[in-house]
Amino acid sequence: MSDFNSRIKVSAGQIFWRETGDNHLPVAIFLHGSWDDSRQWQRIIELLGNNFHCLAIDLLGFGNSTAIETPGSIEIEVDCLHEFVNALKLRPVYLVGHSLGAWVAISYALKYPDLVQGVVAISPEGFSLANWQQYSKFTKWLLAHPWLFKLWLSGLAILTSISDGANPFLKRQNYWNFFDNFPTTCKILFQRSIQDIRRELVADRLRQFRSPFLVLQSDSDSKSMISQSQDYARAVQKSEYKSIENLTPLSSDESLIQIAQEIKYFCNRVQLQIDREEVELW
Repeated sequence: MSDFNSRIKVSAGQIFWRETGDNHLPVAIFLHGSWDDSRQWQRIIELLGNNFHCLAIDLLGFGNSTAIETPGSIEIEVDCLHEFVNALKLRPVYLVGHSLGAWVAISYALKYPDLVQGVVAISPEGFSLANWQQYSKFTKWLLAHPWLFKLWLSGLAILTSISDGANPFLKRQNYWNFFDNFPTTCKILFQRSIQDIRRELVADRLRQFRSPFLVLQSDSDSKSMISQSQDYARAVQKSEYKSIENLTPLSSDESLIQIAQEIKYFCNRVQLQIDREEVELW
């Protein structure tokens, strides 16, 4: 079983990925969440490497993937993913995405349905403007006023430090660095017009979604996140929805094993139907 990291040039920069599994196996591409990179999937692709040719990529502008300029749209991420798929001749593929990565995966499957055999979305973003506005309005406003953002971070650091005894100034800097380390997330989610965001939301296009679809959602997420995942599952014809206790891609090894099992069962079921040349999945 191969296991390595590599990079490839695309028109908007350079894409880095982690890879494991033999080339003859079904291809699964893993797309990380809003505040992460391909390291998020390291344990999961290790677990799935005997069953799938796994590629976990850093989206453009994240981790070790470099961009000519900070990407400002889901469309750019979809185009770079397509260049990556074409360059490595990876077709057809399964797409597994978390959060922002799920938004990219779903958008890719809508644009290139013939290249996608199935999509697994974990706590997916990007459904509708109502879902986006529930959590992003305040952060968008703060990022547009850096001095207020830093003042808010100072207050947050002091309040949270009271209970844990941490240095509030260091904690403030850590908060600031967290946002500063993810300029692409900030730009896509918070630093562009509502019109641009609305154009890339997928709720109105999901009636055209043809790929088998599995939504995994943690029961410990916010009500708005759970509602968004349920909305996704209801909007897609060939979909499954599973609520899993304390599910997060960054949690315990037990949870990661459970995520890997759900991905494996779903893709194997889809693959079985494809091998039988059945038109309907279920």
